[in-house]
Amino acid sequence: MPNKQEETQYLAPIIACANHKGGVAKTTTVVNLAAEFSRKGCSVLVVDLDPQGNASSHIGKIDPNMYEKNAMNLFCDRNTRLDKRLVAELIQTDVNPGFENVSYIPSSEDMDSITETLRTKSNRPVEELKARLQLIRDVFDIILIDCPPSLNLLTGNAISAATHYIIPVDTSTDYSRSGLLRLANFIEYTSTDTNPDLMYLGALLTRHSASINAQKAVAFEVSSIEENMRGSTGNGGVLPVYIHNSSKVGEASILRVPVRKIARSNKVAEDYKNLAHFLMEKLALQKSMIDEVA
Repeated sequence: MPNKQEETQYLAPIIACANHKGGVAKTTTVVNLAAEFSRKGCSVLVVDLDPQGNASSHIGKIDPNMYEKNAMNLFCDRNTRLDKRLVAELIQTDVNPGFENVSYIPSSEDMDSITETLRTKSNRPVEELKARLQLIRDVFDIILIDCPPSLNLLTGNAISAATHYIIPVDTSTDYSRSGLLRLANFIEYTSTDTNPDLMYLGALLTRHSASINAQKAVAFEVSSIEENMRGSTGNGGVLPVYIHNSSKVGEASILRVPVRKIARSNKVAEDYKNLAHFLMEKLALQKSMIDEVA
């Protein structure tokens, strides 16, 4: 696990990437942002809370279900709530090409059972992850959480633990837009008591083409919804960078590398590069002592 200088008071921002609709490029965003932050000199941790484990499989060389310890321990092992060393034991660093200086806590297919476990064994079931991640915020430059595609206790824990969050919205379909307000209401309800300082970075338009009228209409409506949300929260809106559609995304997923690794000049690769740059400036991310890779 990386060591940051003890004299600094820097605490890593924690960004949750959430949408209860599947197939909106949520995991694609997490893994490619992780790679871009790393490439720009940041020490990155990805916490995979999706039982499907796609982020873990994309970043890591080993099947996430093969690990004896994984994200389940963040919730079920009471000792990890107070012991930084035990949390460190869950962090994996054996990663695929393009994810150098990215660490991750792998998910498990058993994560599906966590809701019932938390409700019966925890006094504050929506704040278990928060307690663990607070222990390691001084270790990394940024922490990314890949949320499951559902409004359950895992997503609730991510929202309670995060300092910021992003909602990817796939403009090629109407389904992800239709749930935007429902998700926003869930997040507002969850964070009111457990995380009142949570900041909304905004909606991220994905698989978007500004030249297709139907997608332009979806983007316009998302923008209208976001403007109303900004009026009540004081933050958010549509992020200034959107993600194009490209077959290279699927290819990179199959090869388990960032899009940039197989197509540096691809539009999606440039999109995530620009998004990472925007977020680094907005969040004032620190950089570890690492040379940026061109």
